[in-house]
Amino acid sequence: MPGKKKSASPKSNSSALTPITGTSLAPILESPRALAKLPGDGGSVAREHGVTLVTDRPYATSDMTIPAAEIYFVDGAKPRGTGPWLGEADKVAWRDPASGYECIMLRDRKEAYLSGYVGVPEGHPLWGWDQDAVAPDLGIEVHGGLTYSRICDEDGPSPQRGLVMESRRICHVPVTPKMWEPLRHGSEYRVESGGHVWWFGFDCNHLYDQVPIPDGRPRSFLAAETAAVYRDDAYVVREVTNLAAQLRAIADGKPVQPREGPPLPAIGLDPRKGG
Repeated sequence: MPGKKKSASPKSNSSALTPITGTSLAPILESPRALAKLPGDGGSVAREHGVTLVTDRPYATSDMTIPAAEIYFVDGAKPRGTGPWLGEADKVAWRDPASGYECIMLRDRKEAYLSGYVGVPEGHPLWGWDQDAVAPDLGIEVHGGLTYSRICDEDGPSPQRGLVMESRRICHVPVTPKMWEPLRHGSEYRVESGGHVWWFGFDCNHLYDQVPIPDGRPRSFLAAETAAVYRDDAYVVREVTNLAAQLRAIADGKPVQPREGPPLPAIGLDPRKGG
């Protein structure tokens, strides 16, 4: 007697984007905290090899809600056990409404800390600059100082948009196809000026940051002496927004306005920055 046909698992692989309807997202994310970070309705979802992509849905931190174009949740990217990282996305890509610049929050795959990136278009005064060449008097103030400067990963858009690869790449977001499929031409990407942006970024793995390790315990070397804390998605998104505003002011030839949020840790606390 033939066995009963098994129903598809809610978390089965499906690389095609499908519209989110009703409560269809809940069994895919399997996390009320993650679901709470995606307010509103609409958008699409795809899943492939342990990576879930949600497109065109707002992403909410404790401080603000951003108009995310792509939100990735990666199985196993966050430490086991409890912690402030529970429910957080592992990559969020959006265009900052105030500056118009592409922005990314990205989780490190080995140590699970978050980093932030802002992409400037060709023609920006700092296009092509190394982060260490950016003079302090330009007014860039961001957590730990700039630690990253590079053109899009692998020198531009990938012709094969696998979710695992895209969840790790620092590159601008494409105009989302109706189905998750290879892009045919670089013009399908949102960024003009030849399809490239130059990224500036910072990371949150300094001595004054608590960095989760694979078993879920934060790295605590000198934690008490430096008041180290885990920098959550609210902190990182705010720093990305600040950096975007600073880079926009430089492009417009205007004074850089004071940054939003609490004072930054002193860079001199980290010997890697020469303090």
